[in-house]
Amino acid sequence: MMRKTATADAQNLLRHFNVTLGVDFDAPSDLLDAAQAALEGCKGWRMYDEEERCRRLIALVNAKLKLNKDRLQAFLDAVARDRIFPNYHDKIEILDCLDYADEQRFQRWLKTTRYKQDLFSHFDPVSPAESVQRLRDMLSTGKVNRSDARVCPLSERQTEILRSLFGSYVFHAFPAEAMHRYFNADCKRGYHEDFYRHLLAYRASALHRDCALVYLRVTHEAIQGSTADELRDALCVFIRNTYERLSNHCVLAIQIAPFREGIEDGQWRLFSDLVLYAEKHREVRLKAGYFHPRDVKAATAAHIPGLDTVQARFDLANEGFFFRDCFILMPPDNYGLEPGDPPGDLLLLFDKNERDETVIPCPGCRGTNVAGNSYPTLGVRSWECRNPICPERSAFDRGNRYSLSSIIKQEAIKSEADQVPEWSLKRWKLDVVHGVATAYVPDMLVRHYSLHGDTVVFVNGAQRTEEMHGRRIVHEPFEPKGAKEAYAQFQASAFFKRFVIDRKQQANAAPVRVPHRVKDAVVYNGDCFEVLSSLEESCVDGAVTSPPYYNARSYSTWPNIYCYLYDMYNSARAVFRALKPGSYYVFNIFDYFDNENTIVFSAMGKKRMILGAYIINLFRRIGFELQGNVAWYKGEIEGKRNYNQGNRSPYYQAPLNCWEHCFLFRKPGVSADAYRFPVILDAKPVYKMVRGENILGHTAPFPPAVPELLIRQMHKGECVLDPFSGSMTTGRTAHRHGLRSISIEMQSEYCDLGIKLLSGENLKVRSNANGRARNGDAKHEYPLFPDELG
Repeated sequence: MMRKTATADAQNLLRHFNVTLGVDFDAPSDLLDAAQAALEGCKGWRMYDEEERCRRLIALVNAKLKLNKDRLQAFLDAVARDRIFPNYHDKIEILDCLDYADEQRFQRWLKTTRYKQDLFSHFDPVSPAESVQRLRDMLSTGKVNRSDARVCPLSERQTEILRSLFGSYVFHAFPAEAMHRYFNADCKRGYHEDFYRHLLAYRASALHRDCALVYLRVTHEAIQGSTADELRDALCVFIRNTYERLSNHCVLAIQIAPFREGIEDGQWRLFSDLVLYAEKHREVRLKAGYFHPRDVKAATAAHIPGLDTVQARFDLANEGFFFRDCFILMPPDNYGLEPGDPPGDLLLLFDKNERDETVIPCPGCRGTNVAGNSYPTLGVRSWECRNPICPERSAFDRGNRYSLSSIIKQEAIKSEADQVPEWSLKRWKLDVVHGVATAYVPDMLVRHYSLHGDTVVFVNGAQRTEEMHGRRIVHEPFEPKGAKEAYAQFQASAFFKRFVIDRKQQANAAPVRVPHRVKDAVVYNGDCFEVLSSLEESCVDGAVTSPPYYNARSYSTWPNIYCYLYDMYNSARAVFRALKPGSYYVFNIFDYFDNENTIVFSAMGKKRMILGAYIINLFRRIGFELQGNVAWYKGEIEGKRNYNQGNRSPYYQAPLNCWEHCFLFRKPGVSADAYRFPVILDAKPVYKMVRGENILGHTAPFPPAVPELLIRQMHKGECVLDPFSGSMTTGRTAHRHGLRSISIEMQSEYCDLGIKLLSGENLKVRSNANGRARNGDAKHEYPLFPDELG
């Protein structure tokens, strides 16, 4: 029964709604009141007749319940066979045609595209009768599809679905302009049918593109006459000023040329310094509910004995840019680099995602009755529409969620002028790029990370053009002067006091040595810091490891990144103590995606982890010298991340991450050997999964080629250490090359696995022993352990 308090207009719409769908929906008063207010607000506009309203209502049922989802997929599969991948807006148009069962509209659209006309045979929408029946079935069972797992009373779910349908039905009873003018006062002043044009007119401050991309080249010429500290400080000030200047949701790119003279530790030291500073240089207090400083402090203090929570200032959050990607650019004349050759340029990309409180109206209804109560990613505010008759409410009456960042990206898809050429996508498909001439980089950056009509800033740029691909180019010099101690102040900030803390050695901590029969391969089951603290100082000739990546595996979990870095810092201190002066430590790690758990603990906190930058910083604090970074190139992995479901527009493009760091750290001191390392290590990862089963037994092994970077240059009989040995790849590789080894592993099952694999390989080594003896190899003995000194 309809309430008598409802006005005639709302009652008539509700009656037609119930008759069309064959339901008996008793609309709640708040929904009827909102409907009546909207109807009165559209006075002067002609309501659609019943036939048109019926057509629109059936389309709403199809859209909200996703009844044409399988039909859309059939079309996408058909065009995929011709290697055509519709973009975001194409998919919306196809689905809209299906939901409205509008053959003529689909044919008109098909003629404007590059798709074959015979694809019309795949236009097979759900019929109106089937739509109504599917709705009734769903109302009786409470499920929209098999994946729906929400648990709530059936009557509540029925109400949610019918509320959503009726509210959207009221909105679609009039032309969209009528409703937009009612819900948004700006639309009354001047109406723009296109929502993005509406934002440009009335939210220009949040959407300005006056500085949409900044590209800095750090070249040999730029650093001449500057000390390492002067250049580093100038770059930090540049990053800080660029953050304030750059338009929101835009990109900063920094290209670093290779150099070794004049700048300590070269370009990879700058990589670490700039990435850390760019991400963490701003100290801010965030709102409670978004930021959880007490929880972060408690978790960190429970893991780190001796943490000074006063100096650590957990009430402050560190934020800034978001590290996006690091390209390694190999110039044309350096393809096939040999050890000792100069490396290529590094290209660092950063996103600016700054929280903005400017209210953005709902793209569906254009109302401003919205709540900014969530973030899809850190710094990107997501709005939720509260308008009960918004046309984009979900099937279960949840408000439309959107962000300004997503609106900008989706808008770019519409522009034919902004589409990235296929050849550019292919050239920049991977984050190791061969044959890169100077002009290629700015061309890619402009195409991939800015929009038509934007203003782009080239700092110290090589190309002196004022226009490129429809973008205005502004040229500015880079002057590495005028800044003092910017980075030193950052290094001394509270941020580093949360994890750069020396762990104390435990008294009388006896390591557990695992017995086995293979000679010269010592295996310890235990914490590497404790094990190494019990060994003699300066007792090993080299070290190689791939540590547990922060929270990447079930066996490597930490409460937050501070706890992880504390453990990595102290394990590196212990390795530094054990290494002989002049020895190398090859450290393999990857910058993957996860949540640092220092601001928020939900999925919004996931970001590109800057593990490589952290590691360089920590090792240098200990006293290691950074000699370089071998990029372990793993080859092209499966997937098409850079194509992004057929969207060839800016900001959707991202390279496949195909390489990992193999940092080359050296303990200072005199060494008789001059080690030489390649710039690129081309080695496939270990394939451990066969028919869904892990045939190796370890979830994250690295190939022998990684430890062989060092082991092949060491002398037989010398000792190599792996403090996180896993399945003993380093120890087993050392054994094959006639080296002694120390393998330390926390997990007992991996100790057993490593010994099993080592024992199986030992027969091969022994079979070649006579041949090595005939070659006159000397046998070396080193007293490494207290129980072996006798």
